[in-house]
Amino acid sequence: MAEKKVADFVVQQLAAWGVKSVYGVVGDALLPFIDAVSKHPDLTFFSVKHETTAAFMASAEAKLLGRLGVCAATSGPGIANLLNGLADAKSDQAPVLAITGQVDSFNVSTNYKQYINQSRLLSPVVSFSGIVTSQESCNDVLSKAMRSAVARGTAVHVGFPRDVWSMVTEEEIRPPEPYLSTKPMSPPDVIAKAVEILNAAERPGILVGRGAKNQGDTILSLAEKWAAGLCYTMGAKGILPGDHHLVLGGLGEGGSAASTTMLFEADTILIAGATWWPTSYTPPVAKIIQIDVAPENIGRNMPVNYGVVGDLAVLLQKITGRLAEKKREQWLDRLHSVKKNWLTTIAPEISAEGSPVPPGYLLKTLEDFIKEDAIITLDTGDHTVWFNRLFSGSKQEVLFSGKWRSMGFGLPAALSAKIAKPDRQVVALVGDGGLAQTLAEFSTAVRYNLPITVVVMNNGYLAMEKDRMQLAGMNYEATSLTNPDFAKYADLCGGKGFRVESTTELADALQAALDGSGPTLVDVLTAAPLFPGIVDHFHRKQTQMN
Repeated sequence: MAEKKVADFVVQQLAAWGVKSVYGVVGDALLPFIDAVSKHPDLTFFSVKHETTAAFMASAEAKLLGRLGVCAATSGPGIANLLNGLADAKSDQAPVLAITGQVDSFNVSTNYKQYINQSRLLSPVVSFSGIVTSQESCNDVLSKAMRSAVARGTAVHVGFPRDVWSMVTEEEIRPPEPYLSTKPMSPPDVIAKAVEILNAAERPGILVGRGAKNQGDTILSLAEKWAAGLCYTMGAKGILPGDHHLVLGGLGEGGSAASTTMLFEADTILIAGATWWPTSYTPPVAKIIQIDVAPENIGRNMPVNYGVVGDLAVLLQKITGRLAEKKREQWLDRLHSVKKNWLTTIAPEISAEGSPVPPGYLLKTLEDFIKEDAIITLDTGDHTVWFNRLFSGSKQEVLFSGKWRSMGFGLPAALSAKIAKPDRQVVALVGDGGLAQTLAEFSTAVRYNLPITVVVMNNGYLAMEKDRMQLAGMNYEATSLTNPDFAKYADLCGGKGFRVESTTELADALQAALDGSGPTLVDVLTAAPLFPGIVDHFHRKQTQMN
């Protein structure tokens, strides 16, 4: 067996599992590992400004590619800064491995600088945390972590004391076993029972989630045969074309009234790959059948009447083939009517012009310019719900912080998306509040010449919080923001910035930015009207309380 240092072994193991990129911040407890990455022909270390960015990048890559994302940090404050991004990965079931340096093994559990019990620190945000205490345990601990991350779709962590990196090991690389990705499947009688329930429907509907990725055409075929209305969680936006006559829009207060109406009037609803359904939007009467690849997801966040487990690519085909074609003309007329009413409702929102730029006009214009197969990364904020409400989309892929809903995700996600898919257009749609949390990373895009476009909805507020405080009669002054000129900042970093103050300037700025050969940023001064969905939700709650 060839001798190698632990740092070299770890890098070779990562490469064997298909890892291409490691995101992190350089720190003294991590130096041998970073050096080993730099020497490996198939791996690249991307040095970012903050460890939170590194974890967000790993999480976004894992969501995009479905493979292991890797981030790295040094001991003490370095690992503490990973918490937010690892929580995002665990919450959204993204396979991410955090590799951290630790103080020398003889300083563990002492008062030495930057020492902390890493496993206790990370326990809420990872499903496994281990420490490699010697060269003999390296293979077992690392393999256990990686296998858990891939098989369960979760965040894991392995720490390495600084002196362990340079120890010599004779361990053999353990490649990933193909059965780690084996998907369970319900028996034929369970599938047959689900089809029986679906065939009895008179007013069918389908809720599509992120788990149905790459199944858009199959879902459309099922919906057309079943005469079902379609709505989706935001993670599934792009799976279905918004202009299809059965696609009614997003779910929840940031979604469409057409979807809400369909769900409450349907008598049978099929959930395909979705695990999010807010309680106030759950219909009280409809029979709900859920299909998902993970048994634990069935009924996880919503009550269901029946569940089927399996690979959606297989299940959807089986179900579609066994559905009985049945005329549901009255139901189809109702679906077309609610969609038409919805489009009439939002028409003024997407056509209103002026200065500052109305959010609806910005989203409609962006939709006109963006490529059909673009990757859109979202931050968390007011712009997110406007996007869900008004961006119809075609085949774009959307990355966002789903269940964790952290601000600061959009720009880091755009960086790793462009690294992973360099041939695809990548656009980050962010709010001014969220961008401020990771603004320094625009210079990371410049450093690595990543031609992303950042579109900033700059309304001067943490607008979702402003809306809620305003509706409740609270003083919302604390939600106001003091922003720099983001376009000038982009120029100072070495990218290209565009500032838009009215609708007449928007199209030219977007076109120039999207055609740019390097990192670009479009700073759009936008209005901050009360978001209609939040207003409706507020009044609904007030009615319930009264």
